[in-house]
Amino acid sequence: MTNVVGDAEGKWIDTTGRCHDEANASAGVIQTFYETGKSYLLLGKSYESLNAFAKAVQLSTKASMLDLLLRSLDDFSIDDQGKPMAYEWLRRLLLVARAAKFPTEEAIRAVKGMASRSRKSITEPVVIVAGGCDVNVEQHMQGYVQLLLEAFRDFKGTIISGGTTEGVSGLVGHVGHKYSDAIRTIGYIPESIPTGVSEDNRYSEIRYTGGHGFSPLEPLQYWIDIIASGIPRSQIKILGIDGDAIAAAEYRIGLSLGCCVAVVEGSGGEAARLVTDDDWNTLSTLIRPPSDAMTLRAFIGVGSLKPDADIRMTLARAIHQNYRRVRASSAQGQDPAMAEWDKLAEHLKESNLHQADDIFEKLRQIGCTAHKVTGRDIALMTFTKDESEVTAEMEHGRWNVERLLNGWTWGEKRDVTKKTSPYIVPWSELPNDVKEWDRETVRKIPEFLAKVGVEVRRQA
Repeated sequence: MTNVVGDAEGKWIDTTGRCHDEANASAGVIQTFYETGKSYLLLGKSYESLNAFAKAVQLSTKASMLDLLLRSLDDFSIDDQGKPMAYEWLRRLLLVARAAKFPTEEAIRAVKGMASRSRKSITEPVVIVAGGCDVNVEQHMQGYVQLLLEAFRDFKGTIISGGTTEGVSGLVGHVGHKYSDAIRTIGYIPESIPTGVSEDNRYSEIRYTGGHGFSPLEPLQYWIDIIASGIPRSQIKILGIDGDAIAAAEYRIGLSLGCCVAVVEGSGGEAARLVTDDDWNTLSTLIRPPSDAMTLRAFIGVGSLKPDADIRMTLARAIHQNYRRVRASSAQGQDPAMAEWDKLAEHLKESNLHQADDIFEKLRQIGCTAHKVTGRDIALMTFTKDESEVTAEMEHGRWNVERLLNGWTWGEKRDVTKKTSPYIVPWSELPNDVKEWDRETVRKIPEFLAKVGVEVRRQA
């Protein structure tokens, strides 16, 4: 069995040199993380214990694995009077994981029994916003106000956060107040909060846990409520900015349950530490978006509707043909993205299809509508410079997220094999010639739509 021990910072050291590849994780490796988590619990290292358990959960590929961990935890040789609060964190994590990853009526019923009482069900989609709430990072967090306001401007759904006026929780209160007609904000706080911390009355709803002071009980409770509301994991996203030990637990709990976690590049704190943690940073569900409103907007999602299959395909082909034309003079070597459609890799075809899906949202954003036309020629409208700039920036944000979710990261040079690109940056940092690729594509939207008999018009 692999011999894994914890160092002073709670990182994992594999003393046999064996890599913990989740794709080849054995029950022995899972058990090792579990046993290490129990050791941390006995040593009073509660957060390290929770993080170890979260990794065991993430590696568990069968319901029986979690059932075994639950039974083993119940048999843990600490009497009920001596069990630390962290024991309850671990138990709830395993129950939540069992219901989220391998749902059965019994598993869901167990979680529903712990749900917040007399509360409305949470409605999807859900974005969990986690991060720094300490007074020491308050000034730093205020730098993200406009970023979040722009990112959530067209979002319709639920945002969950900490429920106080401090740090990232306060930012969510501001966003929810600004867009109260479309966004429901739910804050989770303990019954007893520390002196100097204020509950944020701008939230749509505050839910209380039985804790004394903030702890992982709050994020575990919102996961209990999410599961009790019947929301699938695919409808939940986690956005992280900076953060302390609780945020670190939130990120890892989300990853352990299979959710996509986006920690904003350069935000610092536990968000930065997470992407250097070798136990987590290779997961495809962990991405590092740049601090860019349109990129975060694309990650959050605004519920764009897909056009009919035939229209999608025609638009995607037209988009790709235009891309080949625009890039013809600058493409280098055997770039697979420059292949003809019939020879194009499937993931690149999907990229063009997703771009086609987003066309109608771009039109809505600039006050345009699309109309089917028969019996006459289609009048091709021309976007203004401002309209082209807005939609091009949207397209770059969409492209950023698509690349990140496909395993790409920022790199000084574009390397298809290593999946690195110098263009995964905020729009403001993109070279103008690269911006022009996006501008040229969006300028062609009326032409693309004309190919499927659809005319673009400005709203009266």
